[in-house]
Amino acid sequence: MKTLTLYGRPLLNFVFVIAASIFAWYALVSFTGVSELTTRLPQDVFHHLFTDEDAGQNRSDVYGPLLQTLLDAGIGFIAGLTAATLLATAMVLFSGVEAATMPLVMVVRTVPLVALAPVITLLFGNGFWCVAVMSGIVVLFPALVNIAFGLRSVTPQMRDVVTVYGGTSWDVLRRVAYPSALPSIFAAIRISVPGAITGALIAEYFTTTDSVGKAVNQALALYQYDKLWSLIIVVTLVSVLGYMLAQLAESMVLTRYGQKTPRG
Repeated sequence: MKTLTLYGRPLLNFVFVIAASIFAWYALVSFTGVSELTTRLPQDVFHHLFTDEDAGQNRSDVYGPLLQTLLDAGIGFIAGLTAATLLATAMVLFSGVEAATMPLVMVVRTVPLVALAPVITLLFGNGFWCVAVMSGIVVLFPALVNIAFGLRSVTPQMRDVVTVYGGTSWDVLRRVAYPSALPSIFAAIRISVPGAITGALIAEYFTTTDSVGKAVNQALALYQYDKLWSLIIVVTLVSVLGYMLAQLAESMVLTRYGQKTPRG
């Protein structure tokens, strides 16, 4: 029963999200009066990718850019989450770090990514690293806030126990703060998965890489609406799947450490 609950909840969440998205898709098309020339329904996307006479080429046109976008998002996810973890750790250990870095982080987060794109492009070039940096920026702030909150959740009593036995501030972090911050860390991971993909897609509009963002831009310009909707649906499914896998990993790790798993 425990195993069923562990694996069943993320799966049920995935099924619910997909079902709700399909329902909303049909509802929006039915009640908004969008032109049939530019709109595609789920069966149209399925036909384009699997039953059309050119389905093989159509899938290639979607999966090729998707792999590049996942690579871009993956680098941004790892870089942003690593930077957030290191910065949150430094903020907890040294009070001056927060005062020195948070204003800069806030500025970078509050300025729209579209406005930062030209500056980042000048610094990192019009290619892979530019996209990875933009994706990492989207990940950094929410991950930093969640992880820092988790690390600071250590009670004074728990801190005193470690200190009495000769432990240092680093020992408090390693033995108490990090284990107790696991729910917050995984919350940051769950938020960062779709955030990294979103950041990569935004950045790819300004680059020349063969990616989903660029392919969507080109398909829209060439009125290739079947390809456009297929790209959007596939990258959305991947984003939801990534969130579900992060949720599954969270349930497994928290169960291993005897902590309560979240319901969401």
